[in-house]
Amino acid sequence: MAYHVALFLVAPLNKEECANRAQLASLSPAEQATAAQFLQEERRQQWVRGRALLRREVRRRYPEHPLEIHTDEHGKPWLEGIHFNMSHSADWLVLALCQEGAVGIDLELGRRQRDLQRLANRFFAPKEAQWLAEQPAEQRDHLFYRFWARKEAVLKANGGGLSAGLERVSFDPKRAWQLENHLDEKSYVISDSPCDSGWLALATEEDHRIALHWLDTRLENIAPLPHVGISL
Repeated sequence: MAYHVALFLVAPLNKEECANRAQLASLSPAEQATAAQFLQEERRQQWVRGRALLRREVRRRYPEHPLEIHTDEHGKPWLEGIHFNMSHSADWLVLALCQEGAVGIDLELGRRQRDLQRLANRFFAPKEAQWLAEQPAEQRDHLFYRFWARKEAVLKANGGGLSAGLERVSFDPKRAWQLENHLDEKSYVISDSPCDSGWLALATEEDHRIALHWLDTRLENIAPLPHVGISL
């Protein structure tokens, strides 16, 4: 049975302060209190935007489910009977919703100025880091973010997140990016695509079908942005 995943990609377009205030008003008192704790205004607005989008789409798609967002012992939010995952990168946001089973999503735009090979040597499986080092210098950063997005998507679908260890999820680019999973006994299915300057990756426990929705920061539908280059 294929999972049906609704994917919402929020592009940094049409930013309006009044829209963010309306989104904040749609949250619970506890969520509004959490939002007030953010020191950086941009991060606060992005967090509010994500929660407002989650609440709106759950109401629309699963009206029979109570919209009570819980938090587990690791601080991860969850809903009874509905699986969701969210990722932020720079000023972009992506939300994945699925009723059939766990879902993990990661967006890496690749705009951070770091020694990425050094990070790969530290956090990737040795053969991944070695393969990356052997690639043309102008391609390494882009390939690094493909590795990272795929790994984090699986870790998030598993529920352990980054603390479970990036090296426990490895991929073999010589074999069509085949997954080697040392987290659990599940065979995750991963879809990924270039996204702007980086990569977007989705992981589920079974095969999946994706419905992609493009939104602006007002959470209104927009036409796909051809230059972003997503093909899922």
